[in-house]
Amino acid sequence: MAWIAAFLTAEVLQHPELFSITFSTVWMLIWWITQAVPMPITALLPLILFPGLNILDLKSTAAAYGHEVVFLFLGGFLLALGLEKYHVHTATAKWILHKTGNQPKRLLLGFSLATAVLSMWISNTATTMMMLPMALSVFPFVRGSWAPQFRKRLLLALAYSSSIGGVATLIGTPPNAVLRGMSEQFAGISLGFFPWMVIGLPLAALLLLVMYLLLSQKWDDKNIEVDFSEQNLFGSPTALNPSQKRLIGIFIISIAGWMFGPWIGRWLNLPISDAGVALIGALLLFIVPADQRGLGHKTQALLEWADTQKLAWGVILLFGGGFALAKGLESSGMIQILTDGLLSLGISNPLVLILLFSVSALFLTELMSNVALVTLMVPVVISAAQTLGLHPLFFALPVTLASSMAFMFPMATPPNAIVFGGSDLLRVRDMVSFGFFLNMLALITLTIICLLVFQAFPGLVS
Repeated sequence: MAWIAAFLTAEVLQHPELFSITFSTVWMLIWWITQAVPMPITALLPLILFPGLNILDLKSTAAAYGHEVVFLFLGGFLLALGLEKYHVHTATAKWILHKTGNQPKRLLLGFSLATAVLSMWISNTATTMMMLPMALSVFPFVRGSWAPQFRKRLLLALAYSSSIGGVATLIGTPPNAVLRGMSEQFAGISLGFFPWMVIGLPLAALLLLVMYLLLSQKWDDKNIEVDFSEQNLFGSPTALNPSQKRLIGIFIISIAGWMFGPWIGRWLNLPISDAGVALIGALLLFIVPADQRGLGHKTQALLEWADTQKLAWGVILLFGGGFALAKGLESSGMIQILTDGLLSLGISNPLVLILLFSVSALFLTELMSNVALVTLMVPVVISAAQTLGLHPLFFALPVTLASSMAFMFPMATPPNAIVFGGSDLLRVRDMVSFGFFLNMLALITLTIICLLVFQAFPGLVS
């Protein structure tokens, strides 16, 4: 487009600081998209490039890696690690499947619900990896001419439910936390855990229903049968052991702190933050013993430091690199220039813009990391909303939600890749055919939800 050429010649090439930040951003973007090196390593580039190119000094750049959101996710990751270590997630999934039953459609619903609920609290990747063997264990008991189609749809349900469940909570998927940090940095708005759930949970529930209805279309009940008579795969759940009970207790305390912390903080006149609650919950895991042995016996805590080898440290670095890049874009004036160039296209209708930005995020997330996408898009769309006199998050919220709707290609998101590579049943066109329609339905659903929030409940995101 003409404005891009004008921007490159009149702005970037004439201002060294703009050339430096453009060079750094393009470098990081190319590596993030191509994954020429691991994404967390790419996230370390600002620590090298920004001081060397006089974009930001090392102290200011490094401060971004200690953002509050980084510690919110660190605490959340440790809590999720505890759930996985003591198989609480498996017990939860089996309980849901036991309640939904073994009829074909109910089985599809049960796996979808179990996957979405778990994905709200533990990573989408870990959720899918845990649920996939459980789904594969069902396949030998599925009989009939329509059995292959059922197996395909069940695998797709796992991948899609994992992505959908992640949007329900602030720690469900990294883009949510990136938006929280960006909204505070660029708009002075601190999105709390409870307000996010008020938006994310209904959206996830609606999308899960839409996905279920889509996957259960043209269903042939007459030519499919699920017979567990010889095996009790999902029988009555076993009783929880003491370690699981203690872990669930800490998890409930953490959720209560996230949901009611702001009110408790105002009542006690204490600054209770989401990150603080997450770290307190994580600290308890290293203090509370895992068994009931008395004095004189060496007790082991629920989590030991050796357990943290499984922690997603790469995502922590990815957050820091994203916030550092956003800080560099802001300090150099690049965000305002991009905003001016965007608005110079003459499109000012809010509904048209929200659809344009959401569609862009929806399809770009099929090709690149959703964290990188949100890191680059959110500061620009926040600035655009402020310039047009709209709520600062009017475009940023749907863009962030759309970035988690990667349903079309195996390489778009880890859950898709896991179910695609975990069996030889799926073909790319299976995922594309269902994923395209689910993308469109998700776009409509999230747009309606966001418009409703900003029109009827603007205080939720203020």
